[in-house]
Amino acid sequence: MRLKKTPMFLKKCLSKKYLCVVLSIFFLFGCVGKNDQKTLNKYSAEYFDLFDTYSQFTALCASKEEFESLSERLHERLLTLNKEFDIYNEYEGMNNLKTVNDNAGIAPVKVSGDIMELVEFGKEAYTQTNGKINIALGNVLGIWHNYREDALNGVKTAVPTENELKEASKFCDIDSIIIDKSASTIYTDNCNTRIDVGAVAKGFAADKAKEFLENEGVGAALLNLGGNVIAINDENKPTWKIGIENPDLSQNYIDTFDTANSTVVTSGNYQRFYECDGRRYHHIIDPDTLYPADNNIAVTVKGSSSAVSDMLSTAIFILPRKEGEELARKYGYAVLWIEKNGAVVKTKDF
Repeated sequence: MRLKKTPMFLKKCLSKKYLCVVLSIFFLFGCVGKNDQKTLNKYSAEYFDLFDTYSQFTALCASKEEFESLSERLHERLLTLNKEFDIYNEYEGMNNLKTVNDNAGIAPVKVSGDIMELVEFGKEAYTQTNGKINIALGNVLGIWHNYREDALNGVKTAVPTENELKEASKFCDIDSIIIDKSASTIYTDNCNTRIDVGAVAKGFAADKAKEFLENEGVGAALLNLGGNVIAINDENKPTWKIGIENPDLSQNYIDTFDTANSTVVTSGNYQRFYECDGRRYHHIIDPDTLYPADNNIAVTVKGSSSAVSDMLSTAIFILPRKEGEELARKYGYAVLWIEKNGAVVKTKDF
């Protein structure tokens, strides 16, 4: 058995959605719109403690001090969301998704509006993707997580058995997750069911970040939250150029494009994975087979909502291309596929 180790930097910084859009983010055209009364400069900051991934924030501001204040406040907003959506760690004075999982089959848990909204979106995603996105799949995903961590940490390299996965899948009923809006509670009525929002959490958080920045009056900004990119551009503000990284991690980009007031999300199989007996086992699990999806190498989705793009990138990665095209068409989102044979295919609007 052979283990493919992730480089230390990537191991520390990468999360469930991969950094497929980070290495080629450029600022284009001028820095000042015709209605601007002062010169704006471009500033950037990096975050290493959000959603177990590397993030980068860039914005136009009048001064470094203005940018640093904005960046700190954005960071605090995202840190709160990170803690609320965490299924592995507890935080003093906060009920988060780990609290909900710990109380499965015991009692409803009062949670924040952000958690309520995310879990509600997750349940809707199950319906919209015909079950390809299932936030109740935590038991199965947890098994794969543990096997992958054991491999990456040198404990053992093995693959879950079919019986192990099938037994866990008995407790993945989306209807076990009960939302009570009037009481602001979430209750999982089966003690063995576990919520895992990895397929939608970062996209949802990116949308909240965009909302925060727009409320702050930011006219031009780009946030890359571990492969979930949001671009903000007021009228007369410049656009941003994004490059989609090659799966072989070379400096040759698959595609580059300009974007403004949109989101871009990539899901891929080539950074969070381990190998056993010459076969790669990545993190995106098909809920029908309970094993890593095998139709694509990567999928990039462009659209207006990061949460929807996040949902679609995972679901379309799992689906055969024709079915993925139908799903994207329903939302009017653009898609780029890197197929198993390395072929790059795009919808006409990408």
